[in-house]
Amino acid sequence: MKKSKSKKKKPVSKRTPYSKASDDEKVKRNWNKAKRLYNRGEYSVAVLRCGTCVELAVNYAIRQELVVVRDLPLLFVDKLLKSANGLRNKYHNIYLPIMAEYQEYDDLGKLWKDHIDKINQERNAVAHRGEFRSLSVAKKVMAHTYEALQQIMDLYEHNAILKPFET
Repeated sequence: MKKSKSKKKKPVSKRTPYSKASDDEKVKRNWNKAKRLYNRGEYSVAVLRCGTCVELAVNYAIRQELVVVRDLPLLFVDKLLKSANGLRNKYHNIYLPIMAEYQEYDDLGKLWKDHIDKINQERNAVAHRGEFRSLSVAKKVMAHTYEALQQIMDLYEHNAILKPFET
């Protein structure tokens, strides 16, 4: 009689599927992924993931402002975000105008110039021109991303504890 090979049992994941994760959870997961990619030496992909992190953080901030604070319908806000298409459009055409009434407005304008625009330029070079990124560039992008995520996310209550980028 032959012995049958037993299959290893896989435990059921307790993790929320990504499609059902909250915006702040998506920011956290993508940030952790960016750090792992960087640590594995996958610098170009880490830069892409950083762009995704910041765009998700901006989406989170816009939803907080429009859905939570101003009580607009989520479906409307989601359609607005989808039609804005891209970090630059979302940040400049939706988020900054919303934030004009707050003291943080000038800081958020500076955040774009000092950090987010640099992330976006590097991300676009990889995504649209097929360029590769080196360790030194990726290191700067990671630092800019952490700073941008901290400044945006900390304006709102959230559950995404973002561990700092360490080289």
